[in-house]
Amino acid sequence: MFIAANKVITVHYSLKDDNQNIIENTYDKKQPLVYTHGRGEMPRGFESQLSKASSGQKFSFSLMPAEGYGLRNINNTQRIPVKYLKHEGKLSTGKQIKVNTDTGVRHGTIIKVGKFNADVDMNHPLAGKNLHFEVEVISVCDAAEKKAIDGQPASCECC
Repeated sequence: MFIAANKVITVHYSLKDDNQNIIENTYDKKQPLVYTHGRGEMPRGFESQLSKASSGQKFSFSLMPAEGYGLRNINNTQRIPVKYLKHEGKLSTGKQIKVNTDTGVRHGTIIKVGKFNADVDMNHPLAGKNLHFEVEVISVCDAAEKKAIDGQPASCECC
């Protein structure tokens, strides 16, 4: 079955940077990625590359920053009162955190921690990076009519 919009896609992948450092590898976790194709759950370039694939296929591709998580914006920082970040535990420079915003939860990286405020880089951690993927499409199937309660793709008979 070919990948198309609103299909539930299950893939294993390895993601590397330009220096061949592994950023993420689903094989190590022994848990593949499951997402609904065409709903913006994955970067635009990732979905575009997978649109050319079918179940069982293995292939490699690279994404420039504009096709992945975008270019880094050096002005994309926020000063956030630490009282709003209590759910993140001990704050330290370089820590990846989740920030509740008006447009939903966003990821950020702590730049500096003070007594009352933390400066947070709101760029995606992979923004500005070339991304090199090795992908194995495990399965492609129709999404169930009922939406999953936890916001994840609904399960289907094949996965």
